[in-house]
Amino acid sequence: MTALLHHYKSGSGKPLVLLHGFLESSRMWENLSIPNGVESISIDLPGHGQSIEVSSAESMEEMARYVINLIDEFGVSSYDVIGHSMGGYVALCLSSLDPRCAKVMLLNSNFWCDSAAKINDRKRVAEVVQTKLSHFIYEVVPNLFIDPEIHDQEVRCLIKDALKMTPNAVAASSIAMSKRKDLKSIIEGNPDRYTIVQGIHDPIVDVNRMRTEIQDLNVEYLELDNVGHMAHIEAPDAINKCVREFLVPVVVKNPN
Repeated sequence: MTALLHHYKSGSGKPLVLLHGFLESSRMWENLSIPNGVESISIDLPGHGQSIEVSSAESMEEMARYVINLIDEFGVSSYDVIGHSMGGYVALCLSSLDPRCAKVMLLNSNFWCDSAAKINDRKRVAEVVQTKLSHFIYEVVPNLFIDPEIHDQEVRCLIKDALKMTPNAVAASSIAMSKRKDLKSIIEGNPDRYTIVQGIHDPIVDVNRMRTEIQDLNVEYLELDNVGHMAHIEAPDAINKCVREFLVPVVVKNPN
């Protein structure tokens, strides 16, 4: 398996891998404020952005293996990861598969598997997009926001990027998400490695379910008011603050 993922690198220091969500691309991280002393690596996951479709990327684990192969090319000994939505699922797989993965932030994401109903929904998506891809994208993307009209420009950019995907790429990612495993146990094993950032009004990741699931987990957890599923757009200042705090141990500080 060769590294086939398109990516952008910026800055210098300890690597921070950035993984976008379903229908998104590495462009979602363009306005993220990365502190000095950190090298960001923004990756387009298979079939998204400028990365090609990969027929073998049929699960979150397989997507993670493609990310690992790309990281292998950089020769790094350790890295942190921030994953948004589907990217968070891939990030958790990295945490379970690659000992170099040090810390993980789940942004508008979760660690449990799909319910039977959700699996059926994802299968229906895979079927619908074969003939009605643009209709699906125009319907889904605005509903990720509390108030899409406030973020009209960002919504249009997201739709434009998503429309570049092929029906097969969208379908494959939807099915891959439906197959993912419950990974709560890896967080339980070392909770200090994980940070979870949740929008209170997230239509994809239910905040009440999240509150229940983390009751027995000693993880760093933050809820954001007036935020849906697109926290990096709806609350950019809060997300940049979260990122700075997440990266504090690796930020180079001026002793003066």
